[in-house]
Parts: sequence; C-alpha cells; structure tokens
Amino acid sequence: MIGADVAAFLESPVMILVSTRNSGHRAFIARGSGARFDRRHGHIDVLLCRGQWPDVAGNAAKGAPIAVTVVRPSDYRAFQVKGVIEEVASISQEEQQRATAYVTRMLEIMAELGVTKVQLSHTLTDKDLVRISFLPTDLFAQTPGPDAGQRLEQAAQR
Repeated sequence: MIGADVAAFLESPVMILVSTRNSGHRAFIARGSGARFDRRHGHIDVLLCRGQWPDVAGNAAKGAPIAVTVVRPSDYRAFQVKGVIEEVASISQEEQQRATAYVTRMLEIMAELGVTKVQLSHTLTDKDLVRISFLPTDLFAQTPGPDAGQRLEQAAQR
C-alpha cells in the first residue's frame, strides 16, 4: 500500500511522531529516530528511544495499533500511516548507524530553519533505541490545508 513516493518521503529527512495506546485507549506520543519502508515485506520500521518514551515503547506489542506521522520541516508536507505492530525488537548495528545519521541530518536541517540543537537535544536522540515494525493499513494526507486528514489508501487486512 505504500508507494515509492511515500516510501521515499518516509525515508527522507522528516520529523517522525510515533503513537501507541494503552489498554484504556489513552494515546502516548514519541519522537522517532528514523524510519524505513521494507519494500520486500511491506512493513515500516520506526526507531525510538525506549528510555525517553517508555509509555510508547511499553504499549508497543505485536498486534497493537500504531500511528506514525512524518513531516518535512521545510514546508510541513505530512503523511500519517496507521497500522498493526508485527514486532518490537532491539536494533541492529546497521539500524544504529542509520539512526545516528538521521539524528545528525535532522539537527542540521532544523538548525537551518532556526531551531537549535539545544532545543531538540532532549527529544531527538540515537540512544537506547528499539525498532517497532508494523504493517501499514491506512495512509492519510496530513499537510495543513483542505486535504488534511484525507485517506489516501487503505490496505486489505490480512
């Protein structure tokens, strides 16, 4: 369900917000530290700091719902992908390197936009990361404007 254009956008320098919910359906939000679309298996991997965002990480379990919003800081183009968690796991060395590169690049981009490293240092990190893999079920436009919230695609439930 994720086309090449959205996959490229997801993997580009975008700010990432991850949301899971507890058993009482209370939502919790975290800042992601990188994402990628696994073209072979059709799922999305998102990385986040479990120590910094314990509620989001703690509510992430196989079969649980998840929502990930990605926003390009320069023009606020945004998408939200909802899905079902397939796996929560420790990260690989390759994922750690990808997260470090992501954080470095995002700090550069945000600095160009006037946001300092100090302002982001408490929410954007490549430490103590966990990988949440999920199967996308819904895709929404979230860019501010008349089309915000519009469903773009819905995947068949498997």
